[in-house]
Amino acid sequence: MEGKITAAGLKKYLSLFDKSGGYWLCLLLMPSIEIFVSVINALFYRNMINAVTASDKALFFASFWLAGIVLVMNMVRRLIVFLYMYQIRQIMKRLRLRVMGHLFRQPMSYFEGHHTADSIQKICFNVEEIKNSLAKTHQQIINPVIIGGAAIIIILALDLRIGLMVLALSAVSVRIDMILTRPLRGMAVRIQKRLASCTEKLTDILAGIDIIRMFPGARVMLEKYFQANAEATADTVKRFRRMSDVQAAEWVFGFLCNIVILLIGMAMSSAGLVDFGTVVAILSLQDMVAYFLSSIGSAWGCLMDSLVLGDRVFEILDQPAPPPLLRIGGGAGEALCVAEDDGIVMKGAVFSYDGSQKALDGLDIAVEKGKMAALVGESGGGKSTVVKLLLGFYQLDGGQAGILGRPLCAYTLEELRENIAYVPQDAYLFATSIRENIRYGRPGASDEEVVEAARKAYAHEFIMSFPGGYDTPVGERGESLSGGQRQRIAIARAFIRNAPVLLLDEATSALDAESQQLVQKGIEALMGGRTTLVVAHRLSTIEKADIIYVIEGGKVCEKGRHAELMEQHGKYRKLVELSGNNGGMRPSLQG
Repeated sequence: MEGKITAAGLKKYLSLFDKSGGYWLCLLLMPSIEIFVSVINALFYRNMINAVTASDKALFFASFWLAGIVLVMNMVRRLIVFLYMYQIRQIMKRLRLRVMGHLFRQPMSYFEGHHTADSIQKICFNVEEIKNSLAKTHQQIINPVIIGGAAIIIILALDLRIGLMVLALSAVSVRIDMILTRPLRGMAVRIQKRLASCTEKLTDILAGIDIIRMFPGARVMLEKYFQANAEATADTVKRFRRMSDVQAAEWVFGFLCNIVILLIGMAMSSAGLVDFGTVVAILSLQDMVAYFLSSIGSAWGCLMDSLVLGDRVFEILDQPAPPPLLRIGGGAGEALCVAEDDGIVMKGAVFSYDGSQKALDGLDIAVEKGKMAALVGESGGGKSTVVKLLLGFYQLDGGQAGILGRPLCAYTLEELRENIAYVPQDAYLFATSIRENIRYGRPGASDEEVVEAARKAYAHEFIMSFPGGYDTPVGERGESLSGGQRQRIAIARAFIRNAPVLLLDEATSALDAESQQLVQKGIEALMGGRTTLVVAHRLSTIEKADIIYVIEGGKVCEKGRHAELMEQHGKYRKLVELSGNNGGMRPSLQG
């Protein structure tokens, strides 16, 4: 519930900091040293005043030893603060790796149901804010509690009557702070949601900047972003104003406490009930109690902020991670029949993205080892779904699937993908060099192997035409390269992987004729000796296939070689004739 702190919620938040013993040790040492130094200071003031009033020279000079202790402990405190900050950096490093690792293990369905910008905010902004909240936790919770609590105990020891008065005032102050800060967590939740919305809208704007520039109607996205940003800013200002009001009330109350204690202490000293040095010592410690009181409201708000940030991170960490083994249809006994083939096999494959409409409905395909098969059909028929399932992005709802003589359920995700080279329709390149983008296929590959892979992919010549050669940056998403150049780098990446199974998902569909010819040469070279499954878009890719599957409604409606299917005068022939009427392109086969 918003505005409420529970033991379960606090325990869950603290679980983010497992294996952080050094942090907790420093967290306790810092306020402990702080209270020790403050006590020595209070004793120094008391002894100095009492020595002056009693003309006690021995007590006067002995007091300077206390000052020396204070100097030494301040140097120790600086060292502990350094160690504390180091521990915080280590905690954040582990937390980022934990969140990223868990996110990386999520199925593709998670990313389809969550906006990228929201995940970015949880990893970057929220984790960074947790780091800031740790510092605030030390400053506004741990320090005040330990220091203020110790100060109260010492005040009680110095004079019980004044100490009881301090405790009574403290109880009233704590209750007031809790009432004043109750709405702060709800406000923090709203701010986090608004900031996530701002990040999502900004991501969309930057991704579609060309559309926004070309179409005036799209500029409404800018207006929505500015509106969301203004709302987030207004909520933030409102919350800071509320926190300022709380802190002001705390300061006023602490100031009044000081005045009351001073007046009562002076009266008691005049009556001979307590020496004036003790009164001064209590006043110096009262500042620490005031620090405790002034931090209660902000501490409560800080704790609520921390729990909100923790909840945002747990939105990722609480997602169930898939098992290390793929669980794709059929029992162990049923899967053995899949393992009999050394190529690619799907039998009775059933799959749905949303649990309602079936993308695959009893699909049967088989690709012999070292052979090439093509999948064709109209958009939405299930062709690309087959590729995604073989890559382990999703799991079958029913039926069987296997590669290289083993069912998919016998592979870990890592093992599965080590055996597959994949070239998508639009190859994604990272904003680094050409060399590194090719090497992603096999990180341990040498420079010579990178060059050889590029040659086989017909990419070496255009790479060397750049001033930087293989060290040329490709830009964000590879936008400094043409579509054909990006595809050839993707093919080079597949070459260097040297996997026995090759999956091609319409790898030439978006290219012009000249680029398509070069990419097609690279693909044909890549296919050599590999078990290949092609989602086809162009006739030139289909004709040489050992077997062609026509997919419709998640099922195979026709299969055979090109010549055989043409003689049947069925669905395949109609698609080929349509492609001929469109200059070799078949928009109806996309999907």
